[in-house]
Amino acid sequence: MAQVLMDQASGLRDAFSRQQCISRVKSYQSRIRKAITNNRISDASMLLTQLEIAQQQLEATYK
Repeated sequence: MAQVLMDQASGLRDAFSRQQCISRVKSYQSRIRKAITNNRISDASMLLTQLEIAQQQLEATYK
């Protein structure tokens, strides 16, 4: 019984973590679009780096 509860809790943590990562990726994508639209290339470059990290974190939730 305790193992089942631990497995469920772990599954919920993974699901919430994945949702947070997805939200973070979408946020960076939106911010990058805005930076490019406003010709803020240095901001876009920094955001692209952060997007790459966020995408790697998202991918890690599926392993």
